Amino acid sequence: MKDSICREASLLTGRVMESYISGDPVKIESMIPYFSPDIIVIGTGKHEFYHNLESLLQWLEKDQEEASGIEFTIKRQWFEAKQITEDACVVYGEFEACETNTEGKQVIINMDTRITASVHREADGKLMIDSIHQSVPYIYQQEGEYYPKTFANLAEKALKRSAVLEKSIQLDSMTGLYNRQYTELHINRLLTEDKAGGLMFVIDLDDFKHVNDCFGHLAGDELLKKASRILADNVKSPEIAGRVGGDEFMIFLPGERTKEEGEKFAERLISQISEVLGEVQFEQSCSIGIACAKAWQADFEDLYYKADRALYMAKASGKAKYCWYHD
Repeated sequence: MKDSICREASLLTGRVMESYISGDPVKIESMIPYFSPDIIVIGTGKHEFYHNLESLLQWLEKDQEEASGIEFTIKRQWFEAKQITEDACVVYGEFEACETNTEGKQVIINMDTRITASVHREADGKLMIDSIHQSVPYIYQQEGEYYPKTFANLAEKALKRSAVLEKSIQLDSMTGLYNRQYTELHINRLLTEDKAGGLMFVIDLDDFKHVNDCFGHLAGDELLKKASRILADNVKSPEIAGRVGGDEFMIFLPGERTKEEGEKFAERLISQISEVLGEVQFEQSCSIGIACAKAWQADFEDLYYKADRALYMAKASGKAKYCWYHD
């Protein structure tokens, strides 16, 4: 008799919690006949204290309404029982449940809950639950909430704002390309963590000082923006495009690249920048220095130095040209 009531009461408590977590009205309804009319239920929120079946059913209705669209699955659970009298026992245990429909969410609601329930057997042999106590409160749960939805929503918004802020501090305010600091940071990551190797292009607008002197700094700024849009249009993730100086830019193409790929890329940049600037009556183009990093070479400064030296040679040879760095 002792083993029987403890085993049956543990199974019954587990089914009750599974039905509740499922959110399925049919499953929940099937468990109600096992609740005593004077059942006491203590939930996880400060307001969740129910003195009878009527108040419990009102709570269940509101709870399921709030949880509409949110699905949980039980990751683990266990229940055991201790017999108090011949026909009564106390069930104790825990379950951990987590959200399953998490697409697009950064903050996930998990429940790690301890359960205590008192159960007795009626004269006809049927088990009845007299009380259930969920003993782990959520400290971020607001008054009137049945799970910490307010906190989750606030945290979700904060993370999105943080992501926007993180992105904004990485970008050059004028051109929208990565700024000097983050250009180096992201290229270093590709070189050191991913061991990607690749091609570095250092790009300088020819005679840019002439534009500022003759047409003013507003015209110079517009020139920088147009050139930046061309650079941005020619890269895709994980490739990097950044502004590293006044009129100096950098592009890094990670991975194994052939010399032919590098030359075609440089020729395309020179052609597109010349064409766009010609539309606004600027005769400027750009010069490009190219350096190659093997997968085992992981030194941004050395690679930058080599590409910059190649840029110097390109300008010395007549501008609107590209040069490779050679040891």
